[in-house]
Amino acid sequence: MDHEFGSAELGKDLVGWDWFCLQLDDQRELMLYHLRRTDGSADPASSGTLIDRDGRGHHLTVSEFTLEPISYWTSQTSHARYPQRWRLSIPAQQLSFELVPLMADQELSTTRSTQVTYWEGAIEATGSIQGRAARAQGYMELTGYAERIPNKL
Repeated sequence: MDHEFGSAELGKDLVGWDWFCLQLDDQRELMLYHLRRTDGSADPASSGTLIDRDGRGHHLTVSEFTLEPISYWTSQTSHARYPQRWRLSIPAQQLSFELVPLMADQELSTTRSTQVTYWEGAIEATGSIQGRAARAQGYMELTGYAERIPNKL
């Protein structure tokens, strides 16, 4: 589900991103990204895609979902403070999840390649879809917490 086409176009007011993909237990898939501004707010270009059981994708604008960090983990290596648990809500889909990493320490330091330190790893989710209990598994990538992502990678 991770098809990154480039990271070199971050504007000067952006410090990083929070990216999530989930495989829902109702056979749908979800990808969301939140581009973070220097003041912590979401950039309007942040968005997502909800993929139906039949493979049709539905674009989600940043106004159609909320991502709220609810707890943090601090790296012993980089001393970066990463959001670890998140509350995700898509009201129009009656979808609500708490996202939790399978392990807290999934920080990567890419000193031999891109020179970026970031958090990337497996997550699980529990919550509800249209009022019924639901689960999901997925992946999360958090950048710009150890250092600002450079404009040119």
